[in-house]
Amino acid sequence: MTKMSDEEIAAAGQVMSDSEREENLNVIQRLRQNDVPVLRRTGDLLASAEAAADANARERKDPWFDLNERLGDAIKYEMDDVEDLKVLIEKVGGPPPQLVKYADNSRGYVLRSEVIGMAISNERLERMIDRRAAMEDKGREENRKECVRKEMAKLENPIKEENDLAEIEELARKREENWMRGIMDIEGRSSQYNEAMKEEQKEYDEKRKELLKQWGGEGSDDDEVEYIGAQAEFVDKTMKDFVTDLKRMNNMFEDDEDDESGLAVGDDIAPEETFADSKPMSKAAQARAEAMKNDGSGRPRLPGDPDVTKGELAADVQLNESSTSTTGPLTVEVSSAYNTENSDPPMRKHCFQYTVRITNNSDSDTVQLLSRRFEIQTVGSSMKDVVQGEGVTGRQPVLQPGEVFEYTSTAPLSVRPIGTTEIAARMSGEYRYCILNEGQEKASDEQVNKGQGEAGAELATFHFVFPEEQRVKPVRPSEEDDDEDEEDAVKTTTVASAAPAATPTPPSAKDAATTTSSSTPASSLPGEPDMISGNISTPTPNDASDTLTSDVRVVVTSTYRPERSDAKLDKHCFAYNVRITNESKSDQSIQLVSRRFEIQTVGSANKDVVQGPGVTGRQPVLKPGESFEYTSTAPLSVRPMLDKTKVVARMSGEYNFVQLADDGKTPMSSTPLKAELGAFHFILPE
Repeated sequence: MTKMSDEEIAAAGQVMSDSEREENLNVIQRLRQNDVPVLRRTGDLLASAEAAADANARERKDPWFDLNERLGDAIKYEMDDVEDLKVLIEKVGGPPPQLVKYADNSRGYVLRSEVIGMAISNERLERMIDRRAAMEDKGREENRKECVRKEMAKLENPIKEENDLAEIEELARKREENWMRGIMDIEGRSSQYNEAMKEEQKEYDEKRKELLKQWGGEGSDDDEVEYIGAQAEFVDKTMKDFVTDLKRMNNMFEDDEDDESGLAVGDDIAPEETFADSKPMSKAAQARAEAMKNDGSGRPRLPGDPDVTKGELAADVQLNESSTSTTGPLTVEVSSAYNTENSDPPMRKHCFQYTVRITNNSDSDTVQLLSRRFEIQTVGSSMKDVVQGEGVTGRQPVLQPGEVFEYTSTAPLSVRPIGTTEIAARMSGEYRYCILNEGQEKASDEQVNKGQGEAGAELATFHFVFPEEQRVKPVRPSEEDDDEDEEDAVKTTTVASAAPAATPTPPSAKDAATTTSSSTPASSLPGEPDMISGNISTPTPNDASDTLTSDVRVVVTSTYRPERSDAKLDKHCFAYNVRITNESKSDQSIQLVSRRFEIQTVGSANKDVVQGPGVTGRQPVLKPGESFEYTSTAPLSVRPMLDKTKVVARMSGEYNFVQLADDGKTPMSSTPLKAELGAFHFILPE
């Protein structure tokens, strides 16, 4: 949902009735207080994220929630738009009915803890008790000053910037790894684990009663409102002390800027440019290695559909973004859409949303959903991921005759678009269920049958389809190119870039790739003087190049990616697109076997060398007129010399290829030829 401007809010007013707002707030409080924390404690992170997303969506339906938060910030930081926000709040009908009692206070706004009605955790109660005891201690101020002196000592001996960057990169890698592992680890927990969770909850409640008594209450639920107010006072006091210390440290600290000219490029231009020096594995070996790598995740995998693996769907296969299937008493409908907001195409992260609607068509039978099982295969992958678990979004809903259960979930995919198909992935599955007897509220253990239930309702196959702007489009020669070809009496055809990906690698081509990668083992070379000084020798540096070598044309263009860059941290990310075309005037096919790049950032005394077999993990075969095209990223860590040039790096290189015999498979020689990647520059925009 797009965020409305203040003018749009004033014009629209409140679109919900008081009863709808009251019900909406009740659902939000239930999700925030119960569903999200319980699901997190049980380890179902995916269901927890979905519950939190549902709560966020409900808050966006009522503009008062956002206006109240903005009003709180405006009052705390003494901003000028306090009165304007109060007028807007009046136009949307003020707070929901349950929160009117909190709105009339000296603060002028409703606290977040009052909105959610969230109870204080045991850990926070312990900290509040310790804090209150510390505030009563006469030596508290001296202890605080000592902490400030220690922090100042750390500032006088900063860690080297290189160590900081290495630590940041390692933390980012671990965070992404843990995030992906947590999202996909949604299998149901065993009964023993559930019993352990019940014991843990019991201990939690007992400890809570003791802490509430220490705080001064009776340990009953009636005292929660008093604790919420105390919590807000405690947090405000802590934040004021923190701001006071921060201001004192800022006044004492003088910024000593480092004038070093720049940092070195990382070991790799992009994740896809990292390859071992060993010979590339076959497709089957890659599939086996990938399957073995994921054996320990607890997530089973199955052999994938060949057409999705190749990215070449048969003409009779429908590219459906939705499907409908009726099995027994249940009809399962699903529709999908691309989620632009949560996608990051340069990093191969594409997020899709899918909405499932399950209808009980029976006139008499009551059905309970028990578990789900999905099979998902991304395009280009030789395996299917199997996702299964108890319930649906953490619940096992009961559907009376004619009732409908509907939910929306997300599918974050790591996939590269290819030119031979529009799809990103294929998904299918089933929901296991049982039929309840008359008067029965939920399924018995015998009916559950370890989640298998009595029968299954099919989730028919559908596809996640890339939007138009994310698809790889085949590059066709222009009319001018066609005219030139006709004059030369040579006919050329340019095809989609991803089609050659499934071509097997001849043994001799593998040998050539291995020989090439091992012949230039250096990781760095002496840099060029004009890049070291920043006085670029070219009057108008180019951000693209077009080079023809041995009937192979290599065209490259580059663009700045501001959304992946952070100038304050001297991090600048570029995307570069490479198109390799076989322009042989004879019937001579070629196969790319390896590549080698040299990159030098401005101010650096050395060039970094990146090399490896294949191109983006493939060794495509190109017939005369065919092209192979791919896009990669270059995340640079460099301090620009803006007083001299906007160039931050220079890149050049070469692609090694072998000529193939008439059968299109056998190399004519084990010695590879070279196609030059002409030098170009990564240039900051104006």
